[in-house]
Formats: sequence, C-alpha cells, structure tokens
Amino acid sequence: MEEEKKEHHLRTNQLINGSRRVLEAEDEELRILSPKVMTRGRRRIKYCGIAIAVVLLQIVVLGVLCLTLFRFKDPNIKLDSTTVENLNVGLVSTPSTINMSLSQEILIKNQNWGGFKYDESAVVISYGGATVGQGTISKGSIKLRKSKKVSVVVEVKVEGVGSDINSGVLGLKSYTKISGKVSMVGMVQKRRTGEINCSLNINLATQKIQDFNCH
Repeated sequence: MEEEKKEHHLRTNQLINGSRRVLEAEDEELRILSPKVMTRGRRRIKYCGIAIAVVLLQIVVLGVLCLTLFRFKDPNIKLDSTTVENLNVGLVSTPSTINMSLSQEILIKNQNWGGFKYDESAVVISYGGATVGQGTISKGSIKLRKSKKVSVVVEVKVEGVGSDINSGVLGLKSYTKISGKVSMVGMVQKRRTGEINCSLNINLATQKIQDFNCH
C-alpha cells in the first residue's frame, strides 16, 4: 500500500513537471511572437532593405559618372602663335640655305575630370617631307579641366631651297605630339595623346608668318 502511494506521488510529480515545461515552451513562443519582437524583426528587414538600396544607388551613380564625367579624353592641342626670329637667307650657292629660329606658343587643354601628367615632347619642323628642325617641350602637369601654355624655340635650317626663294614665301610643316597619363580619383590611370599638324607660310621679305592653318 505504501509503495502504491509512492508510485502515485511520483506519477503526479512527473505530470506536474511535464505540464510546467509545456507552459514554459508556450510562454517562450508567445514571447518570440510578441509585437515587440516582431517589430524588431521588421525594423531589421527595413534597415537591410535601405542599405541594399543605397548600395545599388551608388553603383548606378558611379556607372553614370564613368560613362559621362569620368570618360578619358585626349588633350586638346592648339598652336597659339608662331614668331620668326633671326631669319637668314644664304644666296651664295644655288639652291639656297635658310636659317631661322621659330618661337611657338602651344596651348594644351586638359579636358578630363582628373589631372594630366605629360611626358617630354617634341615639336618637329619639316620641309618637303624632311625634318629641318626640332624643339623640346619639357614634361609637366595640368590640373583637371584646366589649360596650360608652353613655349618652345626651334632652330631651323632649310637646305636646297629653290623656287620658294623666287616666290618669296617659304612653306613649312609643324607637327606636335603630347602624350601622358590621366589620373581619375587618384586611382585609375590611362594614357592619352594629343597631336596637331600645321602648315606655316613664311614671308621671306617681311620675315614674318604670312599665314598658318592647323588640324
């Protein structure tokens, strides 16, 4: 009889403990599904959505900038002026020899939204397809969307001049090529080159540039 009471008491305790665990589990589920917890979950989802949207927007903006503002462009080269100095026509021999100094002002325009560092460059003067003089442009740099004027003096010696002496006008060609690197946002670099070809007509009587055109 005593053993039956103990067994009954043990079963009763087990049922009570089981019921208590069930109630605790239900309370935990209710706590998880409570409005406060659900609100926190919704906030996390909302913040994650905002963060993803911001990242996507930045990618789109960067793509647009790369296709427009951040496009790498060649420098624009312009011959601003040319001056003839110390022109000397040797008439002792035929055909004649002409010596002179050509002083040129060259305008370099950086069209990029980044700095442009250009290498040492050359100005080549030719007559009848042959080089008769060459000058040097020192290396330098130009800030974004800015222009820079450089000066160069070329010593020219033209030999074998015939009919030009009689016409009084000497026709020369001037070629300039400037190459360098464009840096965007301090990280991306790309080489770009600008060049210009000009035809110069020099009046031998006045010792001045009669006219010139470039392309």
